Amino acid sequence: MAIQIGSSVGRGGVNADQDVMTTGGALVAVGVDNGGIFAAPLGLDWLGDAIAQFQSVQGLMQNPDGRVDPGSNTLRRINAILFPDEVGISPLANAVDLATNVNRTVWTPDEASLSSEFVFQWTSATGSGQIRYFQLDQDVVPRWFGVLIPDGTLSFDQIHIFFHPTPAQPPGHDDNEYPTLGSFKDILHYLSDDMGAQFCCAQTGRVLVMPLMTEASKADCGIFPQRWVDIVGCILGRVSLGLDAGASFQRVVSVVVSSFSSGIVYSHEFRARANLGSRLAGVIDFDGITSSYNSLSGAVTGPAGHVVKAQQSDVIPATVAQLAAQNVFPLPRPRWGGPWAGSFDPDPKQALLQIHTTIPQTMMQIAARRAG
Repeated sequence: MAIQIGSSVGRGGVNADQDVMTTGGALVAVGVDNGGIFAAPLGLDWLGDAIAQFQSVQGLMQNPDGRVDPGSNTLRRINAILFPDEVGISPLANAVDLATNVNRTVWTPDEASLSSEFVFQWTSATGSGQIRYFQLDQDVVPRWFGVLIPDGTLSFDQIHIFFHPTPAQPPGHDDNEYPTLGSFKDILHYLSDDMGAQFCCAQTGRVLVMPLMTEASKADCGIFPQRWVDIVGCILGRVSLGLDAGASFQRVVSVVVSSFSSGIVYSHEFRARANLGSRLAGVIDFDGITSSYNSLSGAVTGPAGHVVKAQQSDVIPATVAQLAAQNVFPLPRPRWGGPWAGSFDPDPKQALLQIHTTIPQTMMQIAARRAG
């Protein structure tokens, strides 16, 4: 049963005796690995320090205040760790018609030629992994999640969050269908198609998590920035133990955030609001510069050397190597050869759309490796 307190505890708190005892005991139960303590603190000053330490380890705030309030993110995180089943995340009940794995050979650019030649070369690679689906028991956004676990994954504390394009893009998905999943289920194809196989090929040691977003959530990314650690931590705990209820909470220590096309708006809002701090290991933008939110694409920032951009922008051939050294990969039509030579529509507008769709399906392996 979730821990409850009647009033604030810690620095500047009310510090009712029962609430102090409850909070101290909870921090012991949380354990040192999750930022808790070995034994109950001997005084209020020590308790405030212990709470601040927990907030710091969990990345709850940039300047930990050493205080727990009823209904606060700090109390919610303590409960997520101690009672993960009560977060309300469970395997998706109606996932019978969704793919449960990916196992395919895909074409991927030869990284050396992509970084040095205008018309780059291609190579093939095979990627495989398992796919799982989860739902929250609340009518919130995101409520639905797809998870891809590459074969050979040994740990579950490093993740790659992928944001799909805004759902009003053709063929279009109506937000009114979201509470029951409806046609939003179709968006999960990224996990089982070439992009998913590319991700598995990369062998970065990360698990890919894809939240399904609505059109309306463009403004703030829904509840995800505030609750992603609780939700993802419980999902990863389930995945690591074969989806069993009662699995432990898994703390996330490293995050790569990627997005395709107009999904850059979700990536931007998430990174701006989620207090990722040092956990942000890299950022990938798959052709956001072609989307309606190209200004967000141009402003993407992240850890030095770990921001990757693959986009349809013109390039002077002599600058290909220089740009690749900065993890920028312009992919205008003239650069595509090999399996794609002559396969794009003669109409430049149609070709642009075709290339746009192809970028995450061919570039995920290289981008995932370079992002970290």
